[in-house]
Amino acid sequence: MASACVGKVLGSPDAQIVQTKEVKLNQPLLLCCFPSAGVVGIIVANTIIDQLGMEEIAHLRSKYIPSAAVFLDGRLRHPFRVYAHKTKNLLVVTTELPVAEEGMYAVSSSLLDWAATMGVKETVVLDGIPVQGLPEERKVLFVAEEEKIADLEKYKEMEMLKKGIITGIAGSVLAETLCRSMVGFALLTPAIAVVPDPDGAIQLIQALNKLYRLGVDVKELQESAEEIRKHLEDVAHQVDGMRRSPPQIGAPGYERMYA
Repeated sequence: MASACVGKVLGSPDAQIVQTKEVKLNQPLLLCCFPSAGVVGIIVANTIIDQLGMEEIAHLRSKYIPSAAVFLDGRLRHPFRVYAHKTKNLLVVTTELPVAEEGMYAVSSSLLDWAATMGVKETVVLDGIPVQGLPEERKVLFVAEEEKIADLEKYKEMEMLKKGIITGIAGSVLAETLCRSMVGFALLTPAIAVVPDPDGAIQLIQALNKLYRLGVDVKELQESAEEIRKHLEDVAHQVDGMRRSPPQIGAPGYERMYA
């Protein structure tokens, strides 16, 4: 991969897409999966990329992305990657690292400028809404540009989020779609704030399957979600037990525990 980058980008750019493989697509859908509550966006991206066998065709370099090495299955990867699937006419953008606040405009603009050259007309951001503990109700919420709302309202499983602010790189990308000849919208779901939440990712994948017939299987994610639910229930019981038990003076271990 390194040889493909030689001579294309030198130094530390504000933000620049480096395309390493040529692919012909016809107005592809762009999925943007960034770090979020329950890392649901990252889980969705990895599931889709793995199941569809998507190939990395580009990466984004920017001085606003932390200097860190990302590796998957022991192999080094660019921190901010773009994958493509020709048959599904699909692009997936994902990164495990946060983008510095002062660089969000540069990164989102560079990404969407490149996406426009690929013929992208529709951009979807997938994100989690942080909640404490297990969400009581699992649903998919959406916010969209005016011309997309009617399409999304057809699905009873989805509900419009009336008002609010989407911050971070996800919000920056959505703001930039408003300035371009492409439609942007977000699919959001309540997600556990502090641990990976495959249940939240399942909700988003099922929504994408309905909207775009991607045919992505969620069986493995459902098994992972059940394991996490059991673990969290065990933790909750332990915490409840500690709250009910009177403190023991001189007990070995930590002097004080907060839950």
